[in-house]
Amino acid sequence: MNIKNIRGLKYPDEYFIKFFFKYNLHNKSNQKYLELGCANGCNLMLPYQFDNDIIGVDLNKSLIDFANYNFNQLDTNNSYSYVCEDMRKFCQNETNINTDVLVLANSIYYIPKNDFINLLKNIKNKNLIKTNIPFFIRFRLPNDFRNNKGKVIEKNSIIIDNGITGEDGAFCKFYEIDEMTNILKEELNLKDFQTMEITYENIQNNTKVKNYEAVIWGTVN
Repeated sequence: MNIKNIRGLKYPDEYFIKFFFKYNLHNKSNQKYLELGCANGCNLMLPYQFDNDIIGVDLNKSLIDFANYNFNQLDTNNSYSYVCEDMRKFCQNETNINTDVLVLANSIYYIPKNDFINLLKNIKNKNLIKTNIPFFIRFRLPNDFRNNKGKVIEKNSIIIDNGITGEDGAFCKFYEIDEMTNILKEELNLKDFQTMEITYENIQNNTKVKNYEAVIWGTVN
């Protein structure tokens, strides 16, 4: 598939690419990947082309349509499934998927903390993942420029209103790294993990903004 024909984002998260190769996942095939908040499948396109099965979940129908179009163009016999559903409902309703790799890239900050914790409980208790599997998560830190630019719900939780990023009206929760690792240890038995802070500038609507995010790689369940 020519990259020009990909609908939506053209490439995976750069830290997911690093995770994929540093965890030696390129040398494994016929694994099952689950990504919650998958957008147009830009991340999952990487393991899929290394002969793995994938499941992607996203609330945005246009992005799910993009994902199905993009994957239909790829020359591989492995299975893919894209589900247009709130990831919280998906994790409530599904059972025994038993995936080999769990990906939460750029999605969990759009749901409240209690919902996130319940989502993790469902992932574990409903056997959506196998034991001792690779795990990737990316989230926003409290010093991200978005924080406090909108209606404050509680500390580090807002309804975005910045007129810049196109996210106005969306809920956003910011996590400290220690807060996130403690949640993941409690709910998914996170272990053998690494954390990385990511700071970068971007131009959005002719405005320079500064993003503060973090990535955790590790083993869960």
